[in-house]
Amino acid sequence: MFKPLLTRINNYLIVQFTTKKAWVSHLKTLALMAIVVIGVTHYQQRNMPSGIAPSALIDFSQGPTLVYFWGSWCPICKTTSPSVSKLAEEDNYQVISVALSSGSDQEIKTYQADRDYHFLTINDNSGQISQQWGVAVTPSIFYVNTEGEITAISTGMTSLWGMRFRLWLSH
Repeated sequence: MFKPLLTRINNYLIVQFTTKKAWVSHLKTLALMAIVVIGVTHYQQRNMPSGIAPSALIDFSQGPTLVYFWGSWCPICKTTSPSVSKLAEEDNYQVISVALSSGSDQEIKTYQADRDYHFLTINDNSGQISQQWGVAVTPSIFYVNTEGEITAISTGMTSLWGMRFRLWLSH
């Protein structure tokens, strides 16, 4: 019963991945996807600062610093925050987070404790800090060197290795 179906699927896959025309089509699709991802990322980061970081609240001289803008209401932040917490626990880098519209200081502490997050958090209920940094999307992560210069920015989901690599480049 399933053998004819499996044979048809196998034949389809052979055609899709062995002909030059199929490979060219797949490469065009990948190129288009890359252009869209780069375009969306550029659009999301259009108002974010470059050069010197805009915050007087943070002492960047302690080493490369990750500044993480997040919200308790943000679904993507829920997948990124555990990696940020793990990075903060490693103690190789300074990790500062800014919680956007996430409640009172106590609500944020409770939220972090319930999820076992171990990063220092500044409560930005008014949105003033995020506005200074040009944050329009969460999560947003800024990588800052010891001179206070922003060396990289990432928005959306970011892996732990990606964060480590960008911080390493900030040395």
